[in-house]
Amino acid sequence: MKSISYRYHDRNTFVHRLNPFVKLAWVTGVMLLAVIFEHPLYLMLFFLSTLPVIALAQAWREWASLMRFMLWMSVAIVLINALVIYHGSHVLLEFTFEIPTLGQPKITLEAIAFGLGMSLRLITIVSAFVVLNFTVHPDDMMQAMIKIKFPYKSVLATSMSLRFFPALVDDLERVSDVQRTRGIEIDKGGIAQRAKNGGAVLVPLLSNSLDRAVQIAEAMEARAFGAYQRRTSFKEIALPGWDRLLVAFGLSPLLIGTAIRWMGYGKYRYYPSLQHLDPGPGGWLSLTVLAVLLLSILPLAWFRKRCQLD
Repeated sequence: MKSISYRYHDRNTFVHRLNPFVKLAWVTGVMLLAVIFEHPLYLMLFFLSTLPVIALAQAWREWASLMRFMLWMSVAIVLINALVIYHGSHVLLEFTFEIPTLGQPKITLEAIAFGLGMSLRLITIVSAFVVLNFTVHPDDMMQAMIKIKFPYKSVLATSMSLRFFPALVDDLERVSDVQRTRGIEIDKGGIAQRAKNGGAVLVPLLSNSLDRAVQIAEAMEARAFGAYQRRTSFKEIALPGWDRLLVAFGLSPLLIGTAIRWMGYGKYRYYPSLQHLDPGPGGWLSLTVLAVLLLSILPLAWFRKRCQLD
C-alpha cells in the first residue's frame, strides 16, 4: 500500500486554484468559530462544512489518516476527562477508594459528554487545517501572511515548522525501513521490546533532524537573512476584485457567527446536568444561516472559475 505523504501536492482542482487569501479567510473563520461556540450541534456543523471542501480538493486520504490519529486522541481526552473531573449529577460508576487531592473517583455522564464536546472541537480545527495544509503551497501561505502584515520572522518560523512535520514523517518511514532490513522489527514484540527497538529509530531520527536544522541555519546565514528590512519575492500574490468578494464571503461566517454568539446562541451547559440539544427556533435559524454562509464559498468559487474559462 502506498504510504501517505503529508507534504503539499499540487492537484488540478478548483480548490487548489483558489486564491490563498480566500482559503486562509475561510479556514480561519471555521477554526475561530469552533473555539467560540460550545453547542455540539454548532460544532458538528463546522466539522461537516469542511468535508465538501476536502472532497473537492481530493485530500481524503490525508484527511482520513489524520482523523484516525485524532480518534485515538479523542478517546484519550474522554478517558482522562472522565477520570479526573467528578462534576455532574448523573453518576455512572463510583469507586470505593480515594485519590489524594482528588477524592473519591467517580465517572459521570456529564464528564464524558464534556470530553466528547472538546474532542469534536479539536477534530473540527484539525479538519479545517487539512484544507489549509494540503491545498495551499507553503510559499503562497507565507506570502499571504506577510501581505497581512504578520511579522516576517514569525511567519518564517511557522512555515518552517509546517514543513518540518512532513519531513519528519518521511525520515521516520525511511529509518524504520532501514532498521527492518537489519532485522529490527519496530512494531512487533512486547512493550519492553518495542521500546528497545524504538531507540534504534529515535536516535537516527533525532540526528537527522539536528543536521537538517544546522543546514537550514547555514543556508540562511549564507543568504544574509535579516540583513535588509525590505525584502523582495520571486512571486507576488495578487488579490483581484473577484477574489476580494470571495474573501468577504470567506470571512462572513466568522463575522455573522460572532454576532450570533454575542446574542446568546451557541452556548451549552454540561454541568451540573446536560442541557437539551434542541437549540430552539432561534438556534435552528442561526444554524441554517451559518450553514448557508459556510457552504456559499463553493458555488461562488466554481462560478468564478467558469467566468475565467469563458
